[in-house]
Amino acid sequence: MNDINYTSIFNQFAVDGEPLSFTPCKIGLINATYFVKTENSEYVLQKINTNVFKKPQEVMANYAAVTEHLQKKNIPTLHLVPTKDGKSFLECEDGFFRITVREPGETFNSATPDLLERGGEAYGLFSSELADFDASRLYETIPNFHNTRARVEALQAAIATADSERIAKSADTIKRCLQYASQGSYLVSLMEQGELPLRVVHNDTKINNVLIGDVDVVLDLDTVMPGSILFDFGDAIRSGASNLVEGDPNTDGFAVDKERYEAFLKGFLRGTKGALTKTELKLLPFSAFVLTYEVAVRFLTDYLSGDTYFHTTYEGENLVRAKGQLTLAENIFMRLDELSKISEKYI
Repeated sequence: MNDINYTSIFNQFAVDGEPLSFTPCKIGLINATYFVKTENSEYVLQKINTNVFKKPQEVMANYAAVTEHLQKKNIPTLHLVPTKDGKSFLECEDGFFRITVREPGETFNSATPDLLERGGEAYGLFSSELADFDASRLYETIPNFHNTRARVEALQAAIATADSERIAKSADTIKRCLQYASQGSYLVSLMEQGELPLRVVHNDTKINNVLIGDVDVVLDLDTVMPGSILFDFGDAIRSGASNLVEGDPNTDGFAVDKERYEAFLKGFLRGTKGALTKTELKLLPFSAFVLTYEVAVRFLTDYLSGDTYFHTTYEGENLVRAKGQLTLAENIFMRLDELSKISEKYI
């Protein structure tokens, strides 16, 4: 446990009982997470990665504000355990820590259409129940996180300084990425023009960030920020409705699965309870293209920058990821009419 006295850390929070065991959580690559059992309760202890989250105090301010709002409305959500002096986090020489109550349920890394529908409803409910929360109160903890225009600009900067060998290996992928720059920036432009409402956005809507149980709970609130609800829908389709897993070497085989798309859409719209505007509803399929394209751009940028952000296990992995996500984005783009007809069934 990295020479940190986690028992001492744990005992500085207002927990019920002494810790009996600390079990590392193997899911998730950002924070160090442990499941802790006491005689009476179960908790989740996390050491927040301050290399990723440069201002963890702002992360926790967002986290506390959103969960408190949902709790007041009796909506299933995470419950922070305060420190003994009443703070939502502990900052000490060993790092930055928080504890939440461990909620009952199970997470899944891959999903059937039924699970995607449940996940969609959970994310939709998360959004609709925060529709009356002033999103401008939240900190932007990762600036330009879903600013696709800024992501393309970062790609262009990486191209200008990249190693010539990497440029040569990725030349076709670079060309394909840049030709969608205008379409990829469309949601950002609409937000700047006030055509899309500013909402509380989860920003990491993978199926494994929903705890499936008697009630379904949205997890991993570190990236909750102000933004467009289309970011959440689009990223969920990218990660959950693809026929292949991100990073699959069959980079030409990626395509959106209609059954999975429809399952998540159906649950999501049920959860949002009619809270989306006509513009948001119309752009649901297009958002899947934009968010998938954005991730392809990010993988390609990291490849050209020497693999400094995303963890890789072999040379060229980020280029493989970029190619697969770009193929998926192109597949979605070509099938927008088809996906729109599915959406029209539920709108």
